[in-house]
Parts: sequence; structure tokens; C-alpha cells
Amino acid sequence: MREFFNIFKILIAVDVGIIVFCFLEHNLLWLYNSQIAFFSTSLIILGSFIGYAGMVRRNLENGNVGEDVLKKYEDPYNLDDEEEVEIKKIKKEKLKWYEAVLLNFKGGMNIIRILGYVFLVAGFLYLAKTNRFDTLSFLFGVTIVPAVTFIYLLFYKKKLSKLD
Repeated sequence: MREFFNIFKILIAVDVGIIVFCFLEHNLLWLYNSQIAFFSTSLIILGSFIGYAGMVRRNLENGNVGEDVLKKYEDPYNLDDEEEVEIKKIKKEKLKWYEAVLLNFKGGMNIIRILGYVFLVAGFLYLAKTNRFDTLSFLFGVTIVPAVTFIYLLFYKKKLSKLD
């Protein structure tokens, strides 16, 4: 969680730098496009983080630590090891494949993430309708969050490998 806040601080600093640059250059087109894209992408990433963190927390509370979730659904009775279980009993009690998908799907869907996608589409449509859409600045705003996160995690990984 601490690393998430470190990334968030860096993202805020980069965004403030972009805002200052746009004002110094008197380029409101870049400001509008980059800020709409940056804000919506930030909401999507934040929603994903919160959703998956909740999923991991629920799995830890349920005791699903270190076990292969798919193996539990593919072979719940360990038929590869023992063949004593009757076929009829297996057919009645076998879990559906979509139950495993639903367990992981709930972690990915979050209201913040959905709002981020809505804001991204609405912002794009607003910019396009008012003839303020600039492809380069919009793509730049979309790539800020993933690029900063990727670079931070690369440095963090090197830092951890030096400690070992």
C-alpha cells in the first residue's frame, strides 16, 4: 500500500508539471486533452487497484492462500490420484466453470473503475464534439499513468534486488 501512495505522489508531481508547462506555453488544447485523459486513466487504475486488493484480501480471509484456484475447479476430488469416487456423484456436485470466473471478475469490477471508463468516453466525446480533440495530447495523457507506474516499479524492483 505504501508503494501505491509513492506512485500516487509521483503522478501528482508529473501532472502539476504538465499543467505548469501547458500554462507557460499558453496551450489550453494540450491542457484539456491531457487532463481529461490523465484523470480518467487515474480513476481506472485506482479502481483496478482497489478491486484487486479487495479480492486478495477476501481470498486471504477465506484461506485461499497459495493454492491453485483453477486446480480446485478442474479436479476437485483429486481423480488423478484416487479413482474411488463414483462418476454420478461427481456429475451432481461438480462446480460450474463460470463460478471460478465470477470469483475473479468481482475483483476487477469496481465503481471507481467504471466511472473512469465513463469519464474517458464522455471526455473524448466532449472534446471531439467541441473540436478540441488533439490525438497526440490525448494519447500522452492516457500513457502518463502506466508509464510512470512501470518506470517506478522497475526502479523499485532494482532496489529490492540490491537489498537481497
